[in-house]
Amino acid sequence: MNNPSSNALYDRHPINADQILNTVRDAGKDMERLIPADLRPHDQDHYGGEAAVLALAEAAGLKDGDRVVDICAGVGGPSRLLAERYPTARFIAFDLNGGRCRGARRLNAMVGLQDRISVVQGDAQSMPFANGSLDLALSQEAFLHIPDKFAVLAEAARALRKGGTLGFTDLIAGPELTEQDRAAIEDGMEMRTIQTVSGYGAMFDAAGLSLVRHDDLSAAWVGILTERLEMYRAMSASTQATLGDGVHERYMDAYETFVGLVQSGRLGGGRFILTKD
Repeated sequence: MNNPSSNALYDRHPINADQILNTVRDAGKDMERLIPADLRPHDQDHYGGEAAVLALAEAAGLKDGDRVVDICAGVGGPSRLLAERYPTARFIAFDLNGGRCRGARRLNAMVGLQDRISVVQGDAQSMPFANGSLDLALSQEAFLHIPDKFAVLAEAARALRKGGTLGFTDLIAGPELTEQDRAAIEDGMEMRTIQTVSGYGAMFDAAGLSLVRHDDLSAAWVGILTERLEMYRAMSASTQATLGDGVHERYMDAYETFVGLVQSGRLGGGRFILTKD
């Protein structure tokens, strides 16, 4: 995540490397002989899970041999999934949160993918990648935490080669989203400067990115997030065991407010595929 305040949010997130490994251990897996598929039911921490990762990669045209960055990669589940599907591609899992980066490195090493996936810590508003050095940039439900969304779009465009692709999913403001709603999700979930589709469109043009495809994910996300809310509610004991007392309740209070806005239609979702001009 790439907003200093969101570091604290993800330090108390119910899904983390310790929780993933505890769940895998409880399922009876040999912890000395883990493979990526052992983690996969537990480490795809994005709306829609494995299917959504693959859909984004396919829409963005990911292919073997590509140099790919996952912006705001968290504990790196999508990079591990895609590294298996595209064995000659090279991946960078990029995130601001030190704990998430350490978790990603740990999980990558435990499944033998440490040489295929580089984990880099940094701010997406100022990325440490050379001009034109990447073929593809992906991101899922992460720009919502970034205050300056134009900065991350411009940085992605700078790092992509000419004709390279950015594919991302993000929250989209509905017409009935109020300033009070915005304040609630900023305070509780560190979700900042949520854009409309047209607001994003102006940023794409200014960043030198051409929109190839936009998919409205709002209806699908209602069901996905309602299920995730119930999943997180059921994780109270495991979250307390890994993160301590009171952490789960604090996170859930904010998450319930957020999901309620999606259920009401005041927040939606979108998938965007763009190319560098």
